[in-house]
Amino acid sequence: MIESFAEFMDYVLSFYGKDGIYPENKRTKEQIAYATLMHLDMCASEHVTDYTWGNGDSLDRERVRDIMNRLFSKVELPATPKTPSFF
Repeated sequence: MIESFAEFMDYVLSFYGKDGIYPENKRTKEQIAYATLMHLDMCASEHVTDYTWGNGDSLDRERVRDIMNRLFSKVELPATPKTPSFF
Protein backbone atom coordinates (compact mmCIF):
# COMPACT_ATOMS: atom_id res chain seq x y z
CA MET A 1 0.00 0.00 0.00
CA ILE A 2 1.21 3.49 -0.87
CA GLU A 3 1.89 5.59 2.22
CA SER A 4 2.39 9.09 0.75
CA PHE A 5 1.85 11.32 -2.26
CA ALA A 6 5.61 11.27 -2.97
CA GLU A 7 5.67 7.47 -2.86
CA PHE A 8 2.77 7.27 -5.34
CA MET A 9 4.52 9.75 -7.65
CA ASP A 10 7.68 7.63 -7.59
CA TYR A 11 5.57 4.53 -8.29
CA VAL A 12 3.92 6.16 -11.34
CA LEU A 13 7.27 7.59 -12.49
CA SER A 14 8.79 4.09 -12.36
CA PHE A 15 6.24 3.07 -15.01
CA TYR A 16 5.82 6.16 -17.20
CA GLY A 17 8.90 8.30 -16.55
CA LYS A 18 11.95 8.59 -18.79
CA ASP A 19 13.57 5.49 -17.25
CA GLY A 20 10.32 3.66 -16.50
CA ILE A 21 8.88 0.38 -17.71
CA TYR A 22 6.75 2.23 -20.32
CA PRO A 23 8.86 5.32 -21.07
CA GLU A 24 7.22 6.16 -24.41
CA ASN A 25 5.83 9.48 -23.21
CA LYS A 26 8.64 10.36 -20.77
CA ARG A 27 6.28 11.72 -18.13
CA THR A 28 7.65 14.23 -15.65
CA LYS A 29 7.02 14.51 -11.92
CA GLU A 30 5.07 17.70 -12.59
CA GLN A 31 2.79 15.94 -15.08
CA ILE A 32 2.29 13.04 -12.69
CA ALA A 33 1.55 15.35 -9.75
CA TYR A 34 -1.02 17.34 -11.74
CA ALA A 35 -2.76 14.24 -13.09
CA THR A 36 -2.74 12.64 -9.62
CA LEU A 37 -4.44 15.71 -8.13
CA MET A 38 -7.06 15.57 -10.89
CA HIS A 39 -7.62 11.87 -10.12
CA LEU A 40 -7.97 12.61 -6.40
CA ASP A 41 -10.43 15.43 -7.16
CA MET A 42 -12.55 13.00 -9.18
CA CYS A 43 -12.38 10.42 -6.37
CA ALA A 44 -13.63 13.04 -3.91
CA SER A 45 -16.37 14.40 -6.17
CA GLU A 46 -19.95 13.54 -5.35
CA HIS A 47 -20.73 13.88 -9.07
CA VAL A 48 -18.27 11.19 -10.18
CA THR A 49 -19.37 7.85 -8.83
CA ASP A 50 -17.14 5.47 -10.81
CA TYR A 51 -13.82 6.78 -9.47
CA THR A 52 -12.44 5.57 -6.17
CA TRP A 53 -9.03 5.80 -4.54
CA GLY A 54 -7.50 2.34 -4.29
CA ASN A 55 -4.68 3.31 -1.92
CA GLY A 56 -2.30 3.87 -4.81
CA ASP A 57 -2.87 0.54 -6.55
CA SER A 58 -2.38 -0.28 -10.22
CA LEU A 59 -5.84 1.02 -11.13
CA ASP A 60 -4.97 4.41 -9.61
CA ARG A 61 -1.71 4.39 -11.58
CA GLU A 62 -3.50 3.53 -14.82
CA ARG A 63 -6.13 6.21 -14.25
CA VAL A 64 -3.38 8.78 -13.72
CA ARG A 65 -1.77 7.52 -16.94
CA ASP A 66 -5.05 7.95 -18.81
CA ILE A 67 -5.44 11.50 -17.48
CA MET A 68 -1.88 12.33 -18.58
CA ASN A 69 -2.56 10.89 -22.03
CA ARG A 70 -5.61 13.14 -22.37
CA LEU A 71 -3.88 16.25 -21.05
CA PHE A 72 -0.40 16.00 -22.51
CA SER A 73 0.85 14.99 -25.92
CA LYS A 74 0.87 11.28 -26.40
CA VAL A 75 3.62 9.57 -28.35
CA GLU A 76 2.25 6.98 -30.73
CA LEU A 77 4.28 3.80 -30.97
CA PRO A 78 5.10 2.43 -34.41
CA ALA A 79 2.63 -0.11 -35.71
CA THR A 80 3.57 -3.71 -35.13
CA PRO A 81 3.87 -5.61 -38.42
CA LYS A 82 1.23 -8.26 -38.86
CA THR A 83 2.39 -11.80 -38.39
CA PRO A 84 1.73 -13.89 -41.49
CA SER A 85 -0.99 -16.42 -40.98
CA PHE A 86 -0.28 -19.96 -42.09
CA PHE A 87 -3.80 -21.19 -41.42
